[in-house]
Amino acid sequence: MRWPFRYRGSRRESAVAQLFSLGVSAMPLSKVIAAVGVNLVTPFLGVVAFALLCRWMWRARIESPPFLSWFILFATFGGWLMILLTALFWEWSGMASLGFFYLVLVAPFVTAALAWSLHRRRALSGFHRSAFVASISYSVLALATILGWLGVRLFAR
Repeated sequence: MRWPFRYRGSRRESAVAQLFSLGVSAMPLSKVIAAVGVNLVTPFLGVVAFALLCRWMWRARIESPPFLSWFILFATFGGWLMILLTALFWEWSGMASLGFFYLVLVAPFVTAALAWSLHRRRALSGFHRSAFVASISYSVLALATILGWLGVRLFAR
């Protein structure tokens, strides 16, 4: 059986060392910390916070707890946090652009549908009421921001 790597230096250099010395430049430690913090730690903390909220609702024995509504709200507001952290500490990418376009163009309609579905159930608990307020606030704020931006663009000419 023939070994797939050719030795470039001495015979003592291992194949693993050759794999990792293929000319890939090392990333500075600050960039590694930023990448791990933005792309791994932040979503992990969001999932932990969501799980704790779900456990809190479950233990409070809320009638028909709004798990899905809170999941969508955590994803939406967490998406904005990810966009902000990416813009401040990491490098902008195509995935960040897709997330931004979702948050601007799709999420206001999703949260408006959430608010509409929670409208009749908002008196069941504080969890329902706060999910309703967060949903309607996001939709109204996003709509006002988009309309304001369009107005500035149209009347700037």
